[in-house]
This record gives sequence, structure tokens and C-alpha cells, in this order.
Amino acid sequence: MKKTTSSALLIIVLILCGISGCQSQTNQQPFTLTCTPYLQNLHQNGITIMWMVNNNATSWVEYGKTEQRGSKAVHTQSGMVDVNPGVQKIVLTGLEPGTRYFYRVASNEVKLLQAYKVIFGDTLFSETYSFTTPSASTRQFSFLAFNDLHSKPQFVNDIVKRENGFSFAMLNGDIMGDINTEDEIAKCMLIPFSNYFATGKPFFLTRGNHETRGSGARSLLKYIDTPSGKYYYSFTYGIACFIVLDCGEDKPDEHPAYFGLADYDNYRIDEAEWLSLEVQKPAFKNAEYKIVCIHMPITLQPQGEDKIGNGPADCSAKFAPILNKAGVDLLLAGHTHQFAVIHPQKGVTNFPVIVGGAPVSGNDQTKTTYTLVEVGKSGITCFLKKVNGDVIEEVKIKK
Repeated sequence: MKKTTSSALLIIVLILCGISGCQSQTNQQPFTLTCTPYLQNLHQNGITIMWMVNNNATSWVEYGKTEQRGSKAVHTQSGMVDVNPGVQKIVLTGLEPGTRYFYRVASNEVKLLQAYKVIFGDTLFSETYSFTTPSASTRQFSFLAFNDLHSKPQFVNDIVKRENGFSFAMLNGDIMGDINTEDEIAKCMLIPFSNYFATGKPFFLTRGNHETRGSGARSLLKYIDTPSGKYYYSFTYGIACFIVLDCGEDKPDEHPAYFGLADYDNYRIDEAEWLSLEVQKPAFKNAEYKIVCIHMPITLQPQGEDKIGNGPADCSAKFAPILNKAGVDLLLAGHTHQFAVIHPQKGVTNFPVIVGGAPVSGNDQTKTTYTLVEVGKSGITCFLKKVNGDVIEEVKIKK
């Protein structure tokens, strides 16, 4: 057998590299927007606009008070304009309260990025959409709350068409099932809600216990934007202040299902410390209405599986005493898959709790609900509704 010389090996390697390079170039998918824009973190002076592309790109947003737009925003880090595949994120600042803005997104493919050479590909533009910023004097608005969709959001499309006057949506936990890959975040949440309403109305995400599970769950925060950069945060919309809490998991940290990778007991201690400070801030104390969203219902009398040491009981023990003293008007929750209205009981929960329902198994929608919340000058009206729009219960909170 003849020995292969080093020069012959080099030729073989070069040929193989050339073939590999040709195959890579030939098999490269055409540059596309894989997810149209979805709005995040809306407030009276700004908003975050996010979308997704399949290849390396640099992106921007064109926006203005007319359909001609006229302004442009990019995202930079340390003086460098972003160039990356996947999720694109542009923050608009300096907006005027109570104003309608038109926008479209753009992404320019970057085929080659070297120190002294850059090759650009196609530039893609979205349609022109619009959104409206709230103002501090916004005294009347409504929002929708959904929970426990478990990666089956299809029925939401009919609801948002019927309830089309809402200003934003609260996705109140377990919108997705276990997140085993990052692709599931786009497929089961971002793409559907972008198609349904989120190009013009934002959603705010409350993390549920199922959204902590799977390798993709550790990347979820990359795909949304919150005021704090965390899963627990607060925001103001008109005369109302919202606090969004993160419940973590529903079993003790040492449960074998978590394989020693859970630390929610300490996490909730930090969150409770944050909450105790947040309810003392002027934005919360001076708000006319105070609304809390959390996936697991809060009560100081846990029952059934919510025994001491489990997530729901731990949330109640750490958060309820703070909220009971904070003048909360309403708490929205889910998790149990059984819809319920829990009326105030002094020393347990000093505010009404509305728990959204969900299918116990399969696609059974008889137990599935959503909540329409109308905030007005004289109070809050909550409608717990079936998927077809029938009202199950109406709760009025007067000031």
C-alpha cells in the first residue's frame, strides 16, 4: 500500500473544504422574516419592537406620526450596530404620550462580516403597522388575560377579533408547555400572537411553571422585553399600575423532577424583597388602580396540593402579606385549570382573585376561559368568559 504524502493530504483537505463550502452556499435558505413584529414593553414614552429573521442581519425600525414615518432607530452595543441572526430587538424612546405611531421593520442580510470586508444580501421590509402610546391621563381602557394555553393558542384568534377594543394582552403563565427548544418559543407563542394582534397591540408575559421546564426555557427572556429585564416587573398604563410576579415552579426545589437544578425558594425571597420596595414607590402608591398578575393563585389558606413547601404555598406565604397591605384592587391568576372567582376575605386576600380556566386534558374547551378587564373612571369591571364570549361571572370593583 502506498503512503499518502503530506502534499496529497493537503490537496484532499482543500477539495473537501471546497465541496463543503459549495454545499453550504447551495443549501443556504433564502433570507426571510421568520416572525413578523411583536410589540413589547409599551409605556407612554417608548416601546420595544421585536421580530425574527433566519440569517445573519442588521436591522432597523422606521417610524413616525404618519404613514410616511420619517425617523429611524437601530440597536447598538458598545458602539457597534447589531449584526445577528434570530430575534431582532429595537427600542424606541422619546415618544409622545397618547400618540399614534406608524412603523415598519427592516432587516438587511449580512452574508460576510470580516474586519475589512462586509458583503450584504437582500433587505426585507415588513408591512406598515401602528400602535398608540398611553398617557398618564388615560382613564379608560381594557385588556385581555389568557392563561394555560399550553402551546395551543389557536382559539385566541377568534377572541381578539371579537374583543377588538382591547389595548394589550396579559399572557398569564403556561402559554407554552415545556420548552425543549428555542424554536418552540417562536412557533407556540411569538408567531401566533404576532399574527393575531401583537403587531399593533403589545403583550406582557407572566412566566408560568411550565415555562421554566426544558432547555429552551433558559433562553425565554431573550425573546421578550420587560421593564426590569426580569420575569417580575411593574408597569403603568394610564391610571393603573400593574405588578407582574413570577411564581417559579410548583413543587419543592428538591423534587426529583428538577434533578437538583431548581433554586426557586431563594429566588422568591429575592422577589419578595423587590415587591416590598416596589409597592412603596410613587408609581404604585399614587396609581388609581392596582392590579397584580401571577400564574399561581395567592391565598393565605392554601389547600390540597398547595401544602407547605410547594410553590403555590410559598408564593402565598411570601407575597400575600405584602399585597394585603398594599391596597391591591385585583389579582389575576391561572394554574389550576379550574376557573374561579375568589372574593375578598380579610386576612386571607383583601382583594378579589380571578382564576382563569383551561382544558384539563385534550382540546376540551368547556373549561377554557379568558378574562376581559375594563378600567374606567368609576372602577374596574372584570368579565370571566367562555371561549365563545358567554359571560360566566362579572366582578365590579368600585372606587
